[in-house]
Amino acid sequence: MRRFERRVFLIVLAVFLFALSSCGKSQEKLPGDVKEVVTGESGGKPAYGDAIVFGSIGDISGLIPHITSDSASHEVGSFIYNGLVRYDKNLNLEGELAESWEIKEGGLKIVFHLRKGVKWHDGKPFTSEDVLFTYNLMRDPKTPTAYAEDFLQVKRAYAPDPYTFVVEYEKPFAPALASWGIWILPKHRLEGVEDIVHSEQNRNPIGTGPYRFVEWKTGEKVVLEANPDYFEGRPHIQRVIYRIIPDQATMFLELKSGGIDFMNLTPLQY
Repeated sequence: MRRFERRVFLIVLAVFLFALSSCGKSQEKLPGDVKEVVTGESGGKPAYGDAIVFGSIGDISGLIPHITSDSASHEVGSFIYNGLVRYDKNLNLEGELAESWEIKEGGLKIVFHLRKGVKWHDGKPFTSEDVLFTYNLMRDPKTPTAYAEDFLQVKRAYAPDPYTFVVEYEKPFAPALASWGIWILPKHRLEGVEDIVHSEQNRNPIGTGPYRFVEWKTGEKVVLEANPDYFEGRPHIQRVIYRIIPDQATMFLELKSGGIDFMNLTPLQY
């Protein structure tokens, strides 16, 4: 799954390029969903506000990325959810929802110590029960996921207290630690739901991530807003918008006219 830090780099790059292209045109009308940027202080400190608009050639298929296979759903999901670990800018694993971890018994046992004070977007606390629930959901043969294999390698997983999660393996498994970068799902929202494909979470999700879900207009756009309670601090960009534009040529014209801020270009468009 794509990690959030990659998206942050792309956001910063896109905003920088957008700012350059807007020099000398500050009085022009901004695109519909984009409000005027909040000006920073003279010291060059980051400002809060504005929006970034991504162009997407395809609509998302759902907002539980564990049961989707399209890139658009995973990109949007990367703003909403967190895993226990993630890759940093140097491609080294670091803690995300896990504050630290211990690897024991020659790699056959991992003890995760979870962050305290993390909240779901609805205000409920994140605990090890959510991690255990996600693990069990991924192993459940009724779950229509293509990502179960890493979790079928686990011999036992348990949550001895609200902020400790323990996983044990039958034999050494090289990607064991990295596999816990999977995004954690809210137990209180999905427990007892038999069909998660048609669940409320798949259409109107909550997560622990830096952005909260606002709306999804099928075939038109997905809108997210900054999470003021995010455990790593409120994001500076207030809104992230994905506009669905099925035609690559039309999307390129939107990019040139300022209707979107970022898109993937073809070799010819470069």
